[in-house]
Amino acid sequence: MKDSCSWQIPPESNFELSSHEVHVWRIALEQDEGVFEKLFASFSHDERQRAEQFKFEKLKKRYIVARGALRDILSRYADLAAEAIAFEYEAHGKPKLAEAMNQNQLCFNLSHAENLALLAVSRGHLIGVDVEFVRALDDAEKIAQRFFSPLESSIFCALPEEQKPAAFFNCWTRKEAFIKALGEGLSHPLHRFDVSFIDGEPAALLSTRPDPQEASKWTLLALAPGQNYVGALAVEGGSLELACWQWEAS
Repeated sequence: MKDSCSWQIPPESNFELSSHEVHVWRIALEQDEGVFEKLFASFSHDERQRAEQFKFEKLKKRYIVARGALRDILSRYADLAAEAIAFEYEAHGKPKLAEAMNQNQLCFNLSHAENLALLAVSRGHLIGVDVEFVRALDDAEKIAQRFFSPLESSIFCALPEEQKPAAFFNCWTRKEAFIKALGEGLSHPLHRFDVSFIDGEPAALLSTRPDPQEASKWTLLALAPGQNYVGALAVEGGSLELACWQWEAS
């Protein structure tokens, strides 16, 4: 797989995902009012409760679109109605399809930032995705020194100031995508592995600790979701084909 890809409108029929493919969906979180209502109608009781807990309407609507699009997209792979999709949760909270409806071994991961979400889907391959909105952070060096590996932190702090916003979020998204694929979230120490993150360098999982062989079991890719956004995809295995789809509300 190569870094980034072009975002295409998916076919309306004969939509399949082989074990040799990875699909990434780009989801615009700003939608018409009718879209919110239709997506909300597919929610389970607990999802509706979660939506109603948001204090700000903008955040509530972003949640509804992200979660509703997740249901809509997974329904295409599982050949089920969106409202019939049921989730289970792993030890660290990562959602997965309920075992009874996952004969195709679908794995997925969802991430959102500002007005954009990314959803990555595979068959039988652990997968993680992350997207972030790039901006300058006053405490970027402190965050890097606290959470990045010593190698990453030293490289980052030596960069010219104008390169730091993009480099910081390149590094952050790639590290987040990897730990999300593992299903461990921030319980997996970010300093225990190194990623590339300088502009112009291919995304790569450079080294893993304490098991140095683990790095060779993963593919790490940079994604270009849109202006001022960066994204990353981590997937177990190699020699996989990547397709990038633009989600449209039906």
